[in-house]
Amino acid sequence: MKFSPTLRLIALIAGISLLAGMNTSGQIHRIGAGFSFASGVDFNYGETGNPGVFVKTWLAVNKASTLHVVPSITAYNRYKRSTGYSILTNHMFHGDVDFQYTFFREGTVKAMAFGGVNVTYLSSKYEPLVVTGNSTITDATDLAFGANLGAGLELRMAPRWDFNISGKYIFSEYSQFIISVQGVYYFKSRRGAYRR
Repeated sequence: MKFSPTLRLIALIAGISLLAGMNTSGQIHRIGAGFSFASGVDFNYGETGNPGVFVKTWLAVNKASTLHVVPSITAYNRYKRSTGYSILTNHMFHGDVDFQYTFFREGTVKAMAFGGVNVTYLSSKYEPLVVTGNSTITDATDLAFGANLGAGLELRMAPRWDFNISGKYIFSEYSQFIISVQGVYYFKSRRGAYRR
């Protein structure tokens, strides 16, 4: 699979941002991965696929560890439509940088709210199987910048593991609602991390 220069630039910027964050007073102390389910968007006479697979990390901003900068990257399953005359394949990718604030903590449950910026990259490949000469569909790509707002729950499962569920809405040219579930791994064990 070939990536466009724009997508490669976004990946490079995200990588540099993560490396730069490691050298600040903040500390990356956990990493998460999971699945995202999007309401989807229409693009180039097709839709976008589900589910998405994502990775994210948390950069602590304050000592109490209630405020974090959270970068993430999501790749969604392709959408493929074959009509017998043509094949249309759509791909969607998201890049997010959120500010997450934990506003409630009780026992093994934390509630958080977040907001930030979003980049949505869409790629569509059109393959005519029968050339008719009057097709209005071609290959297409688009890049849209936007914002997102959301909230979620963090459930402490073990000294080094959490289970998170969250929902967010993306405000952009390709606005959509997304629900995510993920496992989170902490690099250092937490005291009192698992209580019944």
